[in-house]
This record gives sequence, structure tokens and C-alpha cells, in this order.
Amino acid sequence: MGLDFRTDPETLREIVDDPAALSARIGTLAALDLEEMPDARSEYANLLRIAGRHEEAALEAELTLASADMSGDLRRMVRAMLLVGHARQWRGEWDQADTMFHRAEKLALYLKDDHLVAAAAHHSGRSFYDQGKHVEAALRFRLALEIDQRIGSPKLPVVREAFEAAMAKL
Repeated sequence: MGLDFRTDPETLREIVDDPAALSARIGTLAALDLEEMPDARSEYANLLRIAGRHEEAALEAELTLASADMSGDLRRMVRAMLLVGHARQWRGEWDQADTMFHRAEKLALYLKDDHLVAAAAHHSGRSFYDQGKHVEAALRFRLALEIDQRIGSPKLPVVREAFEAAMAKL
């Protein structure tokens, strides 16, 4: 993704420092034929979510998942499930979000892909955090943290921050 976002330490949601750049990138992606560009569609869905355009984000995330399902690429399917779960989370559709994160983690475990398992645990933790389920969030973040430490993931600081935020709520 071409844009970087800070994370609000209280909400664990992305902070938009440059709304004009976000709008410009969304406009650029909207002008593309996203049917042939799954990575661009994924970025588009993510940016729509961050911009607060939750209905559109959920639709684009679902289209990303449908495309991934048709491709048969299991890793792409996991990433798309995380995208759908995240869009559902921001819409307050907790059951759907948590189900999607659980399915993504199970598939990542089947694939023995530690990066994707950690990502699924982190996303799941963020959903629990949003729901005020801080014990569950801390447990999910701890799993992600342990995996990310073991594999040397660049996501480690973000996951550590999330774990510490959840622990501070206990």
C-alpha cells in the first residue's frame, strides 16, 4: 500500500494524517479495472474502510474474497478473509467478523504459514478489543506477539502496542 498510517493507541484503529492523500489514492484505485487486479482491489477495500466508507469497503472486501475463492490460492483466500473480517468489524458485525477471523486462522494453520496465523490472531484480537473483550484480545495479541517474535516479523511493534493496550484495560 502506498500510504502509511499511525495507530491510535487507545482505539487501535488507523489514524489518517493526510486525508487528501487518502482520497487521491482511493480515486486512483477506483479508476482501475479491479477485476484483473486483486491486490489493488484489496488495497481499495482497506482504504475505503479507513476512510469510513464502510458499506463500500465491505462490498469490495467480499468481491476480493469471491475472487480469491475462484483462484484457488489458499493464501490469497486467508488474506481476503482477514479483509472481510476487518470490514465487518468496523461495521460492528462482531459475529461475522469473528467467524471470518477464525476461518482465516484455521486455514493459515492448515497452510503452516506463521505470518498468516499471526495476522489472523492480531485481527481477531482487534475485534475483541473493539468489543470490550480485553482478556480475549490480550490472549489473541499474545499469540500474535509470540509468533511474530519467533519469525522476526516487521509487524512486531504494532502487535506489541496492541498487546500492551489490551493489558492496560485489564
